Amino acid sequence: MVPTPAGLRLQAGVKGAFSELNAAFGSLHTRRADAELTVSLLPVMAARWLVPRLSRFTARYPYINLHIKTGQALANFKSDGVDIAIRFGTGDWKGLRAIKLFGEEFFPVCSPSLNGGRLPKDPVAMLSEPLLIDRNLSWRAWFKSAGLKLDRDIVGTSFTDTNALMEAAVTGQGIALGRLSITRSDMLAGKLVRLFDHSLRVAYCHYAVYPTSSESNPALVAFRDWLVEEAQRG
Repeated sequence: MVPTPAGLRLQAGVKGAFSELNAAFGSLHTRRADAELTVSLLPVMAARWLVPRLSRFTARYPYINLHIKTGQALANFKSDGVDIAIRFGTGDWKGLRAIKLFGEEFFPVCSPSLNGGRLPKDPVAMLSEPLLIDRNLSWRAWFKSAGLKLDRDIVGTSFTDTNALMEAAVTGQGIALGRLSITRSDMLAGKLVRLFDHSLRVAYCHYAVYPTSSESNPALVAFRDWLVEEAQRG
């Protein structure tokens, strides 16, 4: 095939445009392959909520590489390289966009094999069992919400790390005050059982938090929307 004179003139006119299109698509391909996000959250939320779900994210977005950063300190998004965080609070963080994921409630959980399977039938009977203490959460508050005023302090093994607390409960070492967000998978697996229907509900919720300026980042928006989807799923 030989181009006509008109075809040659057309080729010369559109050659630059096609070069620009190729460069633009090549740039998009590079960004998709190299997209990275640093996600900050508490260790227990990473281990018991986020990580069990991550295979669904990587299957949908294989070109987005996540760096999971765990710790107790809040992300500042300026000097720590964090792109998005999962936080527990009121949702009012100045200069940040906060998207609500889900609320939270607390209730007693234990291994179904605790005390040979003879589990307490009411809150009063729980006081005869070993209670595992979360340093960040008060048993007294739960008992009060259940209508029982304690006349003594709860004593026993205490934990500052909620992952360790949950492992102690799973292995039958006592009753823990569990959070719905992190006990649901263990309950579904039969590793933990919920003792009573009563929950201590709190005003704080879990949020996906990021700087408002980051909404121009397609990878961040994709991860944010996926978090919302997973929160609704669970």
